[in-house]
Amino acid sequence: MAAQQNLTRTLKLIRLLKQRPGKTLSQLAQLLECSHRHARRFMESLEEAGFIIDSEGKRPPRFYLYEDERRQQADFTEEEAQLLQEALSSISGINPLLAPLRQKIYQHSTLLPLANGLIDQHQSQVVARLAEAIRDRRQVWLLRYHSINSNSISDRLVEPYSFSENYTILTAYEPESETTKTFKTQRIEDVSLLDSPQENPPSEVLTDPFGWPGEQKEVSLRLTYQAYHLLREEYPATRPELTHIADDAPFSYTYTGDVRSWIGLGRFVLGLPGEIKVDGPEEFREYLRGRVGDYIL
Repeated sequence: MAAQQNLTRTLKLIRLLKQRPGKTLSQLAQLLECSHRHARRFMESLEEAGFIIDSEGKRPPRFYLYEDERRQQADFTEEEAQLLQEALSSISGINPLLAPLRQKIYQHSTLLPLANGLIDQHQSQVVARLAEAIRDRRQVWLLRYHSINSNSISDRLVEPYSFSENYTILTAYEPESETTKTFKTQRIEDVSLLDSPQENPPSEVLTDPFGWPGEQKEVSLRLTYQAYHLLREEYPATRPELTHIADDAPFSYTYTGDVRSWIGLGRFVLGLPGEIKVDGPEEFREYLRGRVGDYIL
């Protein structure tokens, strides 16, 4: 039983470390439901297996699973990796080149993309339970939800209303705060479906392409190719409002569309400094200036 529990926690740790931003040791221990010492041991086991765990920040550091983009260009199959491992096992264990070679084999094999599958499977299970709650108008507990704003992990009682187009964002009513909020499904560790009916079932909750409810307002942006590509990919509902205006200009794409909150769009713009110009409205510019001031101060 203990061995099975350790395996489950190790696989869960891989999934958690694949998510960005990284997580502190305390957050990992809380999500794995173990002590700090055991959480560190699980990370050490992954490193021994060839995974590279990196960190960012210092007080406290946030850990994440490092992946070199070049790894995609030269993947080994599991059979090829196994053959190379067997060949290396015949070499003396004191050879200083063995450790980095084993690490490269794991990093350039199909073993590492296993983590992507773990994330996809986890998110599909979360979405399936939430979809059931939306269909039956039932309350749920979002277990160990990781809030970036408050930098906390907590259980949240909510009444799920709807998903964004790509199921990455949940819109739900939170009885405790008596407000409608959005939650990223990737940050939900688990979902507990309750028998209690929703107390405030929606007639219809309208959200913008970024998953936020509120009053509708128009925004106009100019984007570089990188910003255009990311906007299309991450928020498919924006595609009808994207336009190509020039081939030679650095900001050769425009987005003119309606949003219901500055929060979702603001996060996207602030995450791509130098890649987006705001043509209007002035209210959105003021919001961005305020957010930049928050970061600096």
